[in-house]
Amino acid sequence: MRLASSLSLLRFLSGVTLALSATGCPGEDPVSSSCDDYTPPAGFDATTPAVSFSRDVMPIFGQSCAFSTCHGSTVGSANGVFLGKDAPRVHAALVGVRGDELATMPFVTPGNPRESYLMRKMDGSQCALDAQCTGGSCQGSMPKSEALLEVATRDTVRRWIAQGAKND
Repeated sequence: MRLASSLSLLRFLSGVTLALSATGCPGEDPVSSSCDDYTPPAGFDATTPAVSFSRDVMPIFGQSCAFSTCHGSTVGSANGVFLGKDAPRVHAALVGVRGDELATMPFVTPGNPRESYLMRKMDGSQCALDAQCTGGSCQGSMPKSEALLEVATRDTVRRWIAQGAKND
């Protein structure tokens, strides 16, 4: 009886392992390595609720980006863009500013999340722009080494950008 249970468990685990290895990472196609360009669902409302940079967006950066080893260092490059605790400095570093990785698109284009490199990185669709990026690659999505932020969190940033990326 015990041997039969062990064999059943082994078959089950083998099946799970095979299924996981066949599917790869979410959004990753092991055969074509294509890139999915994220588009918000048709019902997405960019106008409501109203989003505040200091009240709504800065806490997202604080929880996911503003570490000294990532984008929160006050000295050095901050890995391309500063997203630390100084809201006026963060706003000035993002809005209308082009980075080194993708010089053709600002980090934030007020009123246009789709043309904002920050949003592309957060959505994981930066790979659609690889041909335009330095070295032919826009690197990975942000935050690094984590799954994409929840859609609701990303939509807060998307709304802020769509609403004009105000420094409030």
